[in-house]
Amino acid sequence: MPESVRAALIAPGPFDGVTAAAAGRPLVFAVRTDPGGTTGRVWDAASGVAIGAPIAGVPEPRAFGLLPDGPALAWSHRDRIRVLAGGGETVLEPERATPPELIGLVVHGGRGAVAAVFGPARDAEVVVWDAASGDRLAAFGAWLGDRTALDGWILHAPPGTGPLIGLARDTDRGDGALRIGLWDVERGEEIGRVPGAGDGRPAIAAGPDGPIIVQPADGEVSVRAPGGPPAVLAAPGRPEQVAAVWCGGRLLVAADVPDDPGTLLTWCAPGPTRARRVRVPGRVNDFALAADGALVVATDEGLHRIP
Repeated sequence: MPESVRAALIAPGPFDGVTAAAAGRPLVFAVRTDPGGTTGRVWDAASGVAIGAPIAGVPEPRAFGLLPDGPALAWSHRDRIRVLAGGGETVLEPERATPPELIGLVVHGGRGAVAAVFGPARDAEVVVWDAASGDRLAAFGAWLGDRTALDGWILHAPPGTGPLIGLARDTDRGDGALRIGLWDVERGEEIGRVPGAGDGRPAIAAGPDGPIIVQPADGEVSVRAPGGPPAVLAAPGRPEQVAAVWCGGRLLVAADVPDDPGTLLTWCAPGPTRARRVRVPGRVNDFALAADGALVVATDEGLHRIP
């Protein structure tokens, strides 16, 4: 049987989403939905202390992470993108009539930046702005499939992933497998592809030799590091989502258990491949791995931390 670990409560209440910064302080951005509306807030996952005031209405697409000037949050607001970074707020005004489909954080020329992906998939465009000044840094086209809809995710783990982002999308093959392309926003081109392992939500971690792609698949979690074959972590059922972070010289991975919505599995690699089982009160709505390796889980009962 996997080792069982109990969760500690950071904050009570119904939390729908949580995103962690991949480096620095173990900061997470958690979204809570109450009868009065949706609010987001930054938390220190180690101390359980909230940082700053709640932010009303932070819808998807949004991105949270660590940039060279400090933590940053970006989200789509009508036909604009709001950015909190470097102690100030910037409003980006894309030259588009429609909002972006995906938003991520990157490092462009040493500067913290926001990358937004606009559809349609068959004629997508990636636009990059300086997160602090709002200056437009780059724009380039990206073919992301034959369809109109741009269904997928943007993978980023700044500052360790630098100018690289992962764009995960449906392969259009009808087999449900994703295709993940690694794009360099400074060069404006795709520099590599990762074969799809399943249709669940993947994750990226900034490893010492480059980005590590982690993907859920049927009965397993696939871990693909640069220059080597994928490692396979056995998982029950068909996980729908994974999280990953490089911490203390090891890769930490977490995945959901679809048949047991109050349970998550975690692994530490290199090392024993036996999973650690984590139970949390209530149904898991979202989860992330903080920079210190703690697993932070959003449920209807509260925001929880597992060391």
